[in-house]
Amino acid sequence: MEQVIKSIYPQSQEGMAMTLSCINKLRDEHNFDFKKTILGTSVCSDEIVRTATNFRDYLDNESPFSLGGLGGFPFTGITGFIAFSGHIPDNGFAIIEYGPHIGVSKNGSVGSVKRSGQASETTCCGALKVSVNKLKDEKSVTADPDLDYQQWKLETAISQKKDAVVSSEDPLVAATDIMYESIDERIKHLLKETSTYFKNTTVALVGGIIINTDHGLRDWFDLREFSVHTF
Repeated sequence: MEQVIKSIYPQSQEGMAMTLSCINKLRDEHNFDFKKTILGTSVCSDEIVRTATNFRDYLDNESPFSLGGLGGFPFTGITGFIAFSGHIPDNGFAIIEYGPHIGVSKNGSVGSVKRSGQASETTCCGALKVSVNKLKDEKSVTADPDLDYQQWKLETAISQKKDAVVSSEDPLVAATDIMYESIDERIKHLLKETSTYFKNTTVALVGGIIINTDHGLRDWFDLREFSVHTF
């Protein structure tokens, strides 16, 4: 499993170790006060994502503000960012962790994991896998965005890079990379658009690919963005 992860994401780290490294940098190099810091996440709705990092363990408030939905895309938009900014302690700090996720099982299967209480592997990320399968089968995107808006949004984003996905050695890995780029771009745009609401605060962006594994095994994180912004 670890060899498969490293073959796909050579710079990836065990998730808890990555968290500690970021926490140390935020404290030592950027003077973060973790008693005055809240966590926002734009990660997939999948409950398995929670096990990948442990930023919440270093903060007084362990419950993150959820900015994302299926695939990790920041579906709460400008309204969500404004609301999040209003929850930061006075003259305080925020960490926004974001990115899509992908599974790698103990058997080395990419796009699947064995979850708690289940005998068989299931998809991870299921929403992205559905999107990829539709591209490969040349099916149209979800027809009714009103009833399935988030899935429609993922499929629309991935379909714009159809050639790169279907021609890839591993289309799901390619789609996950494309989704990261889409999330990263949107997070930075939303932060810029709402920057006046973050006055007198410092915000750290921690973005990357979350790599989930079978229940009971270590998760991993391919860190792609670590930046600090003072407003």
